[in-house]
Amino acid sequence: MLEEGQAPRSRVGRNVIIMVMTFAGNYLASFATFPYLTRVLGPDQFGMLAYAMAMATYATLLTEWGFNLGGPKAVVECKGDARSINALIRSIAGAKACLCAISFVALAVLISFDKHIAASASVMFWSWLGVVANVFTLYWLFQGMERFHLIAAMVIVNRVVTLPLTFLFVHGPGDVAIAAAIQSAGPLVAALFSVAIALRFGVLRWPAVSVRAVVQRLKDGADMFVSTASVSLFGVANTVILASFSGTYQVGLYAAADKIRTVGNMVPAQLAAVLYPRITSTLKTDPKAAARLTLIGATVTLLISIAGVGCISMFSDIAIRIVLGTQYGGASKVLVVLCCSTLFGNLAYFLGLQVLVPFGESRKRSLVMLGAGCFNVGMALILVPRFGAMGAAVSLLIAEAIVLAAYLVSIACADRGRRYFQVALSR
Repeated sequence: MLEEGQAPRSRVGRNVIIMVMTFAGNYLASFATFPYLTRVLGPDQFGMLAYAMAMATYATLLTEWGFNLGGPKAVVECKGDARSINALIRSIAGAKACLCAISFVALAVLISFDKHIAASASVMFWSWLGVVANVFTLYWLFQGMERFHLIAAMVIVNRVVTLPLTFLFVHGPGDVAIAAAIQSAGPLVAALFSVAIALRFGVLRWPAVSVRAVVQRLKDGADMFVSTASVSLFGVANTVILASFSGTYQVGLYAAADKIRTVGNMVPAQLAAVLYPRITSTLKTDPKAAARLTLIGATVTLLISIAGVGCISMFSDIAIRIVLGTQYGGASKVLVVLCCSTLFGNLAYFLGLQVLVPFGESRKRSLVMLGAGCFNVGMALILVPRFGAMGAAVSLLIAEAIVLAAYLVSIACADRGRRYFQVALSR
């Protein structure tokens, strides 16, 4: 998988730089449309758009089924064999297509019974294009192959589509459905682009999909799905709860603050994505090197998270006024609390992915996230009716802290976990 003459460390560093620069550019481009949408749509309609995107995110999580984590690992296990990778792509795409169909049926049922969803049915349906795009998106393939420059190309294609169309066709609150369609069009084009790349590489052909292989992929990805879906019990669930109990204005405040928070979360997220396939493959050949890479990654993640929390918290009022406008003044304190949650969430995500998963503790990771996610939902149901967006942010903060504490205890209590980090510290 390595390019000829290139050391593993140099490639890891290059990949981190590529991903950070790519997503930095992506978020800068996003911020060209984000303030525009918050102002043009207004808090209520922007909240409706955020609500529709949150519901689509639930469907995407179902369709993803943990393949974003299990897929790269499976690619590494294929050891570059094009035939095996082809079978892997077909089985995962077949599984995603089945799950996508189920999600669409679920949406139709919800529209029939839920007044909040029915009121924004057109926005919901346009947002669902992003769910369809996920079936064909091959980020996981290129991540496993450590071809992060291809992921960068897909991100750029996505943004090139959405950026100009937003300014051309969204001019007022009545254009919220158009905004949803544009937000979904970018991922759809990027997904088709990824399929074209896979075809050119010769790792994707078009024989019939094996039903048995599809079923096996669904079985293999069940634990990953539980942990991935549990993430939705944090931020996405809070958006839905806010819409149900506090209205779309509070959704707008929460979603806008969360969008800014994502900027401070960018580097740790990309660092984890780049290191995941590298640590997984190195663990089999050089456990000491894998342990040291894990320790370095965890330390860098923590330091960057602290710096991000400090910077965004100090300038939250200014950021809200400049980026969102005066209508979103109530989002300032929400932003501070959400930023503090990243301090726990970033480190927890890194340790869970780079330590528990490679050690075969995927189920434990899933159960911890599921328990903390359910706790977040319970807290949000108590706090949101009284405190709105701030209540949702506080419940998320507490839940993220619980996940980190549980992971640290699990690693410290396991002999293998202690030895792993002792090896990393030894000379």
